[in-house]
Amino acid sequence: VPVDIGYAPRTPFIGNKADHEISQFEPCANGCEDMHILTAAMDIDPASIEIIPRCDSLIHDDDEICLMNDKARTMYPFVSMIRSSAPYIASHRNNIAVFHIPGELLEWDGFVDLMDDIALTWLLGLKIVIVVGCRHQVDDRMEKYFNFDRRKRGKIRITDEDALRVVEEEAGYVRFEVERQLNRCLRLHGGYDAHSGGPPAPSGNVVSGNFFSAQPFGLVNGVDYKCTGYPRDINVGKIQKAIGNNDVVLLTPIGVSTSGEVLNVNSESLAAYVAGALRANKVVFCSTQQMVLRNKLTKKNLQGFRLRDAQNILDYFKLKVHPNFFITMDNDLKTLSPAATDMLLKVGWASRALESGVERAHIIAPENGALIEELFTAKDGTGTCISQDLYQSAH
Repeated sequence: VPVDIGYAPRTPFIGNKADHEISQFEPCANGCEDMHILTAAMDIDPASIEIIPRCDSLIHDDDEICLMNDKARTMYPFVSMIRSSAPYIASHRNNIAVFHIPGELLEWDGFVDLMDDIALTWLLGLKIVIVVGCRHQVDDRMEKYFNFDRRKRGKIRITDEDALRVVEEEAGYVRFEVERQLNRCLRLHGGYDAHSGGPPAPSGNVVSGNFFSAQPFGLVNGVDYKCTGYPRDINVGKIQKAIGNNDVVLLTPIGVSTSGEVLNVNSESLAAYVAGALRANKVVFCSTQQMVLRNKLTKKNLQGFRLRDAQNILDYFKLKVHPNFFITMDNDLKTLSPAATDMLLKVGWASRALESGVERAHIIAPENGALIEELFTAKDGTGTCISQDLYQSAH
């Protein structure tokens, strides 16, 4: 047995946001009085000024006396961080990245921070396409009103008319929530207004619409999947025009067939398909679980491996993503935990994207800035990276 799937030696992040938050600036309790004191402190009396040497002068005499005890503040750790991240910022600039956000993350306390991190990748030059899922919200509704068994997770949903109505409603909800939060983050980060030559101004918007068409699965092994389908075609030109205008494109799992039939499309399959059609440099599957693959013999985590290794792992567990994005799994996978099954499915979708020409696929639980560390640092990151090869493109 080459690998097993288990929890990484890190704590889960779904929980109380207070455990992960850093301190925030808060308004002064004394209001305007404190502002007057601050203003007075900013007034400088030239007669009270003297010029003294620092300890870290570039050129100084051996006998020079240091009159400033701020050695700790002159180490400049920020400079070291920028120097190590600069090659990744430069190599990712103007690259296309497709992010998949599952519906569970919208209920996570750190969802706003995730939107802020994605906005930061946009500010650093990535061309962003987001595919947001709503399976979690649909399962909640179906379990409450239609006696749905959510333990069937991982299998293709049979979408009847009642289920399709729920999917349409929840897809609209997740779309609005992502638009609302991400637009706010884009405006907070902003960008230089080159037309007016003025100060920083918002230069990006979230654009959503019917950018792809779908096709129904129909009958598969004697089972009618009704209103469930898979991606059939995508308007690459319109998406490229939108991201070329510095906008972020947002897609939901609702597709329309050529005959006008509304179809429920698996959001992970849509992310893999869109990334391949756009020849994206990266596809990032966000997860609510801190899962990794681990070698049973060495006990080392497999955080980076090649496409052919991923294919061997999928073959071992008898999981297959077919050309029409239909999933077949061996019944023995029932012995895996839901989190482990979800991880294995994401490896399958990631492999499908790489087979379509995407350079790298990442599977990551995006807690506390993990997304930024994964994409813009020389460290191994906190997620799993699958690539066409190990060395040709930047992590």
